[in-house]
Amino acid sequence: MIGVTGGMGSGKSFVSGLLGRLLGVQVLDADTLCRHLLQPNMPGWQGVKDLWGGCFINPEGNIDRAALRKALFADAEVRCSLEQLLHPMVREEILRISRERKNQRLGMVVEVPLLFEVGWQDDFDLIVAVYARPDSCQNRIVHRDQVTLEEAREAMKAQKPLDEKALLADCVIDNSGPLTWTIFQVHHAARLLSREALA
Repeated sequence: MIGVTGGMGSGKSFVSGLLGRLLGVQVLDADTLCRHLLQPNMPGWQGVKDLWGGCFINPEGNIDRAALRKALFADAEVRCSLEQLLHPMVREEILRISRERKNQRLGMVVEVPLLFEVGWQDDFDLIVAVYARPDSCQNRIVHRDQVTLEEAREAMKAQKPLDEKALLADCVIDNSGPLTWTIFQVHHAARLLSREALA
């Protein structure tokens, strides 16, 4: 099982998707699992309701993602509480799927933004870190999440610096330059990663 990590706005999803296609394996996204757990009446949704009442639930009964995202950017306590709620559920699901695929001798690529921060590095056979310059990440976050530059900077502070993640990883993809350069690096990494390491 290969873990792909990086910072906000570094380009993890692009690298994970391309790497999975090149290796011919399933790609799992921890953030997608989080979104699933936050669907109405799912365990994550119930946990949010238990923690904050209806504060982050809209009149239709769905999580108000915009309000929750804004609170996560602004309040470290809210972010910490949500992570403590969701992370054990997400990890359990990743490990369950991984066991199933290993029994079938199939590999998997898993995108985990906070892989090192939450101490999951031993769950993976190999770890790929996606690096990008901080200014590039900030600009991507601003445009993607419709937040201010200051909010983007505050959100990035909650994560381990990308250069530290790069030093801890088995492989690094530098996504600071042109997209073609990133694609070249991912193709090269895929050739080096054996099927045996994935299974």
